[in-house]
Amino acid sequence: MKLTITLLSLAWLCVAGSPSHAQKVERITMVGGPPSGVFGIFATGIGTYLSKNVPGLDVSVTATGGSVENTRRVNGGDAEMGLSFASDVHEAYHGLEQFKGKPLTNIRAIGLVVFGVAHLITYADSGIRTVNDLVGKRVAVGSPGSGTFANAERVFRSLGVWDKITRIPLLGAQAGEAMADGKADVFFWTGPEPDRVTMEAATKKPVRAIDIYTPVTKTNFFKQYPYFARYVFPANAYKGITEDTSTVGVPVIWHANKDVAPALIQKIAAAAYGKEGNAHMMNVHAGSKDMVPQKALQGVTFPVHKGAEEHWKAAGIQIPEAIRSK
Repeated sequence: MKLTITLLSLAWLCVAGSPSHAQKVERITMVGGPPSGVFGIFATGIGTYLSKNVPGLDVSVTATGGSVENTRRVNGGDAEMGLSFASDVHEAYHGLEQFKGKPLTNIRAIGLVVFGVAHLITYADSGIRTVNDLVGKRVAVGSPGSGTFANAERVFRSLGVWDKITRIPLLGAQAGEAMADGKADVFFWTGPEPDRVTMEAATKKPVRAIDIYTPVTKTNFFKQYPYFARYVFPANAYKGITEDTSTVGVPVIWHANKDVAPALIQKIAAAAYGKEGNAHMMNVHAGSKDMVPQKALQGVTFPVHKGAEEHWKAAGIQIPEAIRSK
């Protein structure tokens, strides 16, 4: 009898330890942006947390050109999840601007991650004080395919200076370095405040933030791009900024392909937007203060993923009829 029990025990251990009984690992890809930029930083922070705290999930974060590329890749199924500016994903889903006639309708929202603030930065001694002073200047506007580039075009076209500046296709840290090295007079960058690119530029010498909000109010900018809002850099936000300066901002939305299993997205949202998830992200970047349930659907103008919808309903968050899952 003792021998029989021992043999049965060994048999059970062999079965339990076999690959078929090991926990299944779900591997998914999340697209972010340049490693030094806000999309890369946030995507890596989210992916790392989910891989450690959602059992059976392994999130691989891939560097990309940014927002527009991420929208296309998630829509096409090249990646399960990604980050995009609300502006880009709005136009993509609804077939507007560069997506006119070719809407990307496979994308679904999970929630807001951070508020992207338009930084139009120059050195305080450059002599550049207003957007009119940009004419003829070298402006780093982000790399084509990035959300920063798309937002720069929206802002500068509305102000009538897009074709009057020398556009330099550099993004993130490279844009800041170009200005520090005298290869650019100004850089435009959309990221949370405080922003690492601007902080690094300000270590060289004092910077100036150029007012964007005041001049765009004299155009149809907000009517054409309703997802933008006013934002104010407080005095001393960065070394050299001595007074409050108005600009504009747009939310960064975390989204997924519609075919990703609802149960998985529900678990992902619960983990990332929970108290521990927020604490982790606050250690990643102070801009994560906006990554909370109460603000989760701000700036979302396209359908919420079914799994995210289930999570937000359970969390007591009301979902407007226009963006309910489809």
